[in-house]
Amino acid sequence: MEKINILIIEDDPDYAFLEKETLTDELDCSVRIVNSKLELKSEDIQFAHIILLDFNFPDATGAEILEDIRRETDVPVVIVTGNNELQTAVDTFKIGAADFLVKSPANLGMLPHIVKQNLQKFKDEQKLKREIKEKESLNTKIETLNQVLTTLAHYINNSTTTIYGYAQLCGNGSAELERCKKLSDVCIRETNKITFVLEELENLINTSSIKTTEYVNIPDAMFAIEENITAKMKEFDKNGS
Repeated sequence: MEKINILIIEDDPDYAFLEKETLTDELDCSVRIVNSKLELKSEDIQFAHIILLDFNFPDATGAEILEDIRRETDVPVVIVTGNNELQTAVDTFKIGAADFLVKSPANLGMLPHIVKQNLQKFKDEQKLKREIKEKESLNTKIETLNQVLTTLAHYINNSTTTIYGYAQLCGNGSAELERCKKLSDVCIRETNKITFVLEELENLINTSSIKTTEYVNIPDAMFAIEENITAKMKEFDKNGS
């Protein structure tokens, strides 16, 4: 397990010292102590893997400091409180506290366990969030692929249906040579359409813009592919290529 960075925000220097000694005796950790809201800096918050937060300060409440913390990080914050502040401390769960501990000699010894427990819970939650995001990304990619393939199938099916129908007319023994030539030209043009669509797809897949598209922007890339192919197909038909 990596070294744990613990931030203690506590206005009582003696109690903060006891917390630090208790933690360093049992955990491989680095502890930083801040004694007030005024002293608290962004670099202190960013330093921490977990924060132990007293509830009452001369210049702020624990809830106010917690709101500041939550604007910068989602690491676990354990509220450390006196008995007379218990309900108020519990209310901080609504704004993002992970746990709380009532100050007492007996509970002080529980700090290392609470730190490890909340860090593990946080890691498990982060892992679950990553798995959900990966699943959503996979679903998005599958939907994208389905949409692109549907678009391609539409153009290819139109061309192959035309080719098949015109080939049947050419196969009719009563067809005139000039008419067969005209039908043959249409078949060739529709075949060129199929080749064009497939080549266009390959070009789009190989462009850097598609390669570097982030998962959240895949729908935009999908629509770009469809719009690009649709526009070029209209140009293709107009030019009679």
